[in-house]
Amino acid sequence: MSRRGALVLALSALLLAGCLTGKRPHFTDTTTAFPVGTSTGDAAIDAVLAKLDAPTTGPATAAYSVLTKFGMVTNQAIVVLDGGNRSVTIGNIHYIQTAAANATCTVDGSAPCTGTLDAARVSNIGLTIDFYAADTAKRLRRDAQAKIGPTTSHAETIANQPAQCVDVPLSGGVAVYCVMNNGLLAKLDDGDIAVNLTIYGDVSDPNQFTIPNT
Repeated sequence: MSRRGALVLALSALLLAGCLTGKRPHFTDTTTAFPVGTSTGDAAIDAVLAKLDAPTTGPATAAYSVLTKFGMVTNQAIVVLDGGNRSVTIGNIHYIQTAAANATCTVDGSAPCTGTLDAARVSNIGLTIDFYAADTAKRLRRDAQAKIGPTTSHAETIANQPAQCVDVPLSGGVAVYCVMNNGLLAKLDDGDIAVNLTIYGDVSDPNQFTIPNT
């Protein structure tokens, strides 16, 4: 079987696996005083931010394991990008964004699709549709303001992908941020959530951009 075929099969298996849900947690607001693209003054943080601020437009497929630490609940998340199209699945919620339309659907078909990107549908998990780059950059900029000591830069290999990482010491522990060379999230581990890349490929399934009939 080709690498592309194996990735599509793995993606399909993850989408069919469903999700686990738990109690609704409260997460710290990630709004920051640092605009996108600006330097924080910390070289290790800025090296990661430079990539998160300019993620690939694809084709790309990235699958993640997501642990919501409030309740210790695990879900899957899948990001599929191809030019101006993107598909972001978080737990049982599937967001589809194309030049023609936006939609929020369910993986299991338990609810009809809506014509908007409804962020509230995944608020119990603690992620947004932009978690794979822009929202993680907001979190990191927030933590840059709150760090209580020197950061540590290091490299990791995550899901067979090289990643640039930074450890940020905070009053509640050390937050870890890792980004792939193409600007997509590889790892996020802070006090609220742990997100880890499990599968990555430079491919996309066009079916993921099709809004189901309702």
